[in-house]
Amino acid sequence: MKKELVFPLIAGLALGILIMLFWQLNTKLNNSSVRMAQLEQATGSNTQAVSEIVNFINQASGQGGAATQTPAAQ
Repeated sequence: MKKELVFPLIAGLALGILIMLFWQLNTKLNNSSVRMAQLEQATGSNTQAVSEIVNFINQASGQGGAATQTPAAQ
């Protein structure tokens, strides 16, 4: 192999490796942000469901919501 081709070959391989690492990191970050958004949405709907259940129990027991607070209100 010619000496003139060794340095560009090594530089090209190093650049290719760096691009692949950056691409994989970017993909992982995008997946993490999507999962975080899904988790926030699920947490919000679960908090709302728990609040509705606590309100129903308070109304059914005749307390009118004065004695027990929902987890979101604490």
